Amino acid sequence: MKTAYTYLSLVLAFLLLFVMSGAVTAAETDEKELMIFAAASLTGIVGDLNPMFEEAHPGVVVIVNLDSSATLETQIKEGAYADLFLPASTKNMDNLIKEEMADEESVTKYATNKLAIIVPADNPASITGLADLANPGVKIVSETAEVPVRKYTEQMLEKALNSTEYGPEFVDGYRANVISEETNVASATAKVALGEVDVGITYYSDVTKDLADKIKIIEIPDEFNIVATYVAGILSESAEEELAQEYIDLLSSDEGKAVLEEYNFAPAE
Repeated sequence: MKTAYTYLSLVLAFLLLFVMSGAVTAAETDEKELMIFAAASLTGIVGDLNPMFEEAHPGVVVIVNLDSSATLETQIKEGAYADLFLPASTKNMDNLIKEEMADEESVTKYATNKLAIIVPADNPASITGLADLANPGVKIVSETAEVPVRKYTEQMLEKALNSTEYGPEFVDGYRANVISEETNVASATAKVALGEVDVGITYYSDVTKDLADKIKIIEIPDEFNIVATYVAGILSESAEEELAQEYIDLLSSDEGKAVLEEYNFAPAE
């Protein structure tokens, strides 16, 4: 009889483990992932918004791939899965729309950003304005040609080239001072924060909370600055379109705008 009870106990224990295993599997199955490909300049934004989104959506995990917009666009075209694309340039979104890889109707403007001169907190090269970037010996970090902030910088240089205030001498001096080209704006910002270079041109938003005491922002005159428009769009292959749209709604909400403002973004026009 004792043997029979022992056998029965083992069977019940096995059944209990089986049921518990099934419950865990079900829980894992119910968990959803929202995959976002976001420009590196949005690092602080998504870092603050993701916990808010997950709290409002129990069982949802937000996963973010951060890199230059051009790199992210290439990854998507090469088959990388994403639900939502947050580039720093409308051109990258337009390219995917042309390939029918993004839903044009979902594309939403939610913020703008401006270029900024950034220097280490101790400002070793004594940079006080745009003109100083052409001073001999100044070490400048830039970005590779396909990175949006580099394209905006080139537009700024074109304005300077055609102005009486700066002209060709300034542009030539600036180019001669570039000692490094990074593959995304976050890497360029890090070099400034670490004091490896004297100055860089990034977005206002790249001076995140953790870098605020390491970097000083110097204004670029409005007549030479470039305004970048940030858009969000759902990718055609997304299996979580509803969640992706709700994330866009968060970006556009008062709550989202407050976070964007903390990182020096301006509202979309």
